[in-house]
Parts: sequence; C-alpha cells; structure tokens
Amino acid sequence: MSIANEAKVTFDPEIGRRGERVKLQIEYGAAGNGGETLERSIMRISDYGIYDAMKREGDRLFSWSYVIPWEAPPGVYDIEMYAIDTQGNKGPITTAHYQIKA
Repeated sequence: MSIANEAKVTFDPEIGRRGERVKLQIEYGAAGNGGETLERSIMRISDYGIYDAMKREGDRLFSWSYVIPWEAPPGVYDIEMYAIDTQGNKGPITTAHYQIKA
C-alpha cells in the first residue's frame, strides 16, 4: 500500500531568523483508491536531534511551530516529514529545506 505520495510544504515566514517563530505546514495528497486515513505526521531535523509529531489541522493537513534558537547557526536546514496511516503504514519521506539568516 502506498500512502500520501505527494505533499505540499509551506513555511511562514519563508526565511527565518534566530528568535523568530516559524510555522511549517504539510498537506498530503491522496494515494491509492481515494486516499487512506492518516493517523499522524512526523517531522525531524536529524542533524539536531529534533523529532516531533505534527499537529493535525485537517484530514490531510498537519503543522508544526517552533521558535528558532538564538544559538542556531545561519544556514539551510533539511527537514524531513512523513505520514503514518491508521494501520501503522509509513509513507515516503518528504524533505524540505529551510533557510535561517543571521
């Protein structure tokens, strides 16, 4: 079974600064026969040990909000997300890139 093989990722703001709150949203597309029910979405920033469940905002829409630490070095960060359906099946990983400016 394939689940949520397409996803749209947005950030607000599009580019962050230290001390600022950023909101990440992901909307998963339907897969298979009309799409399966998604139980949750997980996000991670592996290089920094951040791993968290995202907040459900709709059937296929999830978000995560975070204040960028003051000590975060400027640069581009890889953020990985994936959905898990009600049967425990893990979908493909979606990777987005987020820039933090000084």
